[in-house]
Amino acid sequence: MTRQITINLDGQQFMLDLEFEQRDHSIVYHVTPNKHFSDQIPAGFEMIQTNADTEAAPTYDGSGLSEQGRHIAESISHQISLLPPQFKGGKTAEA
Repeated sequence: MTRQITINLDGQQFMLDLEFEQRDHSIVYHVTPNKHFSDQIPAGFEMIQTNADTEAAPTYDGSGLSEQGRHIAESISHQISLLPPQFKGGKTAEA
């Protein structure tokens, strides 16, 4: 499933696409960079959130990212952590 999210960078808002994939023990977010920062986030950039820790922000490999790229990745990770479970690829709580 693909979802668009909006991040705030230096007072400007940018939209980007996230495709999430449910795996056995994690959710993998495939980030499609916005054209305004595609040189800062590589194609195929992924963030991973373990199913056991769905309340925490997803993690990512920051090696190879510039300082601006890490700032963008942190903004994306934070925005993902704010999404309700059904929009993060997780399951909703059942009563």
